[in-house]
Amino acid sequence: MPYVIGIDLGGTAIKLGRYDAQGTCAASVTVPTPQPPQPEQVVEAMVAAIAQVDPQNEAIALGVGTPGPADAAGRVARVAINLGWQDVPLADWLEARTGKPTVLANDANCAGLGESWLGAGRNFRDVILLTLGTGVGGAIVLDGRLFSGRQGTGGELGLITLNPQGPECNSGNRGSLEQYCSVQAIRRRTGLEPGELGRRAKAGDREAIAFWQEYGRDLGAGIASLVYVLTPEAVILSGGISASFEFFYPTLWEELQTRVLPSSREGLRVLPAALGNQAGEVGAAKLAWELVRAQGLRSDGLEQADGMESPLPNSLRQLEMAYWLASEQARFHAGFLARVSHELRSPINGVIGLQQLILNDLCDSPEEEREFVRQANGAAQKMLGLLDQAIAISRISQDFRKLELQPVQLAGTFLAVGDRTQLLARNRNLQLEILPPSPAYYVLADPQWLQQGLVSLVSGAIATMHDGSICLTAEIDAPTKLARLILEDTRPAEAWQEPLDQLAALSQNPKITRSSGYVPVAQLSPGSSLLAFQSILEAMGGRLELLNTPTENSPLSRLQITLPLIQEL
Repeated sequence: MPYVIGIDLGGTAIKLGRYDAQGTCAASVTVPTPQPPQPEQVVEAMVAAIAQVDPQNEAIALGVGTPGPADAAGRVARVAINLGWQDVPLADWLEARTGKPTVLANDANCAGLGESWLGAGRNFRDVILLTLGTGVGGAIVLDGRLFSGRQGTGGELGLITLNPQGPECNSGNRGSLEQYCSVQAIRRRTGLEPGELGRRAKAGDREAIAFWQEYGRDLGAGIASLVYVLTPEAVILSGGISASFEFFYPTLWEELQTRVLPSSREGLRVLPAALGNQAGEVGAAKLAWELVRAQGLRSDGLEQADGMESPLPNSLRQLEMAYWLASEQARFHAGFLARVSHELRSPINGVIGLQQLILNDLCDSPEEEREFVRQANGAAQKMLGLLDQAIAISRISQDFRKLELQPVQLAGTFLAVGDRTQLLARNRNLQLEILPPSPAYYVLADPQWLQQGLVSLVSGAIATMHDGSICLTAEIDAPTKLARLILEDTRPAEAWQEPLDQLAALSQNPKITRSSGYVPVAQLSPGSSLLAFQSILEAMGGRLELLNTPTENSPLSRLQITLPLIQEL
């Protein structure tokens, strides 16, 4: 399995971790930063630690978070105040010593990327991170990618102006957010450490509680400006001060509600960080994986399987595929919302009917009234589940982008597909089996488009059925390095009539590329286009085949997806 190494370079310690493409840490180590931290000695310590965390030399790239800004190319540590560095070509030095491509970023940016990837921001695409420590740092993640500005110095969120007449800042600004919300600012205002103020507030000390309320208002005012500019889905707060989140969050949120228009804060979440001091290391690893994909790097485990197409289509093929991807998104979104709207009517009507029975005193006993309340609660839970599905689909539909090939764990993909389709199957009284393979198996694919396509296939089958069963399984062919995903269902034969009738017309369309052995099929049902998914799979070096449709002797429909297998343990 290919790995990268994420490195969090600090003034007193260097933290390293070896991560796979899914974010699983295979090994980690922490070593002291040499003192004094001369660049050459620090590089020697990092190289030795890299050998320790990756003894089999499996890592294919390095990501490094530095305590200060890096240049826009991620090559030079421009300023690292607590190391006494300026313009150190750290990436070049590490590449020369290890032979591994290397990229640098500000440690706060890495922390934000880490929280966005695996932490509190993992369910969001647009995230702001504020680090509330000795100073106030920040990171901006837009559409899942770190934004660092033209010179690589963007995201200095702690330096925005909160009060133009406020205290002077080392940056030359006056009244910056850092001058009101950092550890140093708290010490100036109270003479106490944030941890002590948190302990006092927990014990009920009124002055400490009042301090945190005022702190929340100041921080909320600063965040309000950021929300207006970036309209993130989530603001994540990290650093030592965030340990007192429970005491300053209420007034922070009140300030946001007062200062920010509802249209700009709709759906906004403010959350404490989840990864603690591991966030920088995790984000550096994510940075390394982005370098791998940007440079088209491959390890032995990412080589194409024999007999499979190259996953690098030409420009025309990309343009054609983009059209079909857009069509698939629109059809799936419309079909799903139509089904959810229909499915919501039954539980809504049930809740209304049960409430009317209770309000009109038509219950024969308190026990019957409690039973009606229980049934209403069950119907409400069903509605909530359907709404969660709609939200998940909305997030996927907003993520339209080009393919990004990487190792994808089949087991995790199967579980995600099950999460998004089981409710639809239950609402139609269908038996849906999602049987994931061993977690050891990975394929080369785009994770979100593969998941989207499988969900489309399964939900498309559900839409055509009123009874019966659906089963998604995987067959692993290790000798040929292929994974075959099999979708079997008992949809009626007439469900295939329309797409089969369209085959002739499609085959005459010169804009549709057909590959030998492929079955070019069109829209299978509302919200499901096999042709679109076939185009995606071809671009990923895979293929889609319709093996059989229902007959008198066999009621099963069978679709097969073949993808390059890149990992077997």
